[in-house]
Amino acid sequence: MKSSPATLPAALLAAVTTVVALWAWTSLPPGAGVPLNYLGLDGLRHAGSSRAVLWVMPFVSAVVILSLTLAGRRREVNETAGLPLGMTMIAVVGVLMVTEFTLVGRAADPAFNVLRPVAASVGVLLIAIGNYLGKARRNAIFGIKTPWTLADDTIWNRTHRFTGLGMVLGGVILVGVALLVTEAVVLGVAIGACTALPLLAGVVRSASLARELPRG
Repeated sequence: MKSSPATLPAALLAAVTTVVALWAWTSLPPGAGVPLNYLGLDGLRHAGSSRAVLWVMPFVSAVVILSLTLAGRRREVNETAGLPLGMTMIAVVGVLMVTEFTLVGRAADPAFNVLRPVAASVGVLLIAIGNYLGKARRNAIFGIKTPWTLADDTIWNRTHRFTGLGMVLGGVILVGVALLVTEAVVLGVAIGACTALPLLAGVVRSASLARELPRG
């Protein structure tokens, strides 16, 4: 089977991410890097900077493209969820590209707010995936896989339409928060909540549908 049509645009986004990392690696002043603040094994908090962090996003992008392309080559997935899977690949690699730009911005200016553009890009990701999630049909690889969705096409389809709508709503809210809020803690909580809650709601919805629908 041929690779997913989404592989090429995702690879182009990953290439941009890699070029940005290479440019920053060679152009930042000596000693400059992404500021780090972490709790060490000695129990003390340490501060420093690292250029190696710049290569995390290109590496993760390559892993995402490889894994999702291989998943899409499976006949079952390609026929039932090829389009949503491809959109997910492009959206995730796009977020990683935006994250790379923010890391470079942070390396150049320690006061740069990383979470605002990241939150906005995650919001766009949720909107993009949410719009396509309802098109996924029952399979064992991609989607909300609960015992109830995997056992019944109706529960699968209704759960994914419901979850997709929730993801779109969460994405719109997250983009709004990114435009209005600057506090890192609020942005971090918003990213986690707007991403996780639609998925958790989808799991609950699948269980609810299993109780409501007549059993065959």
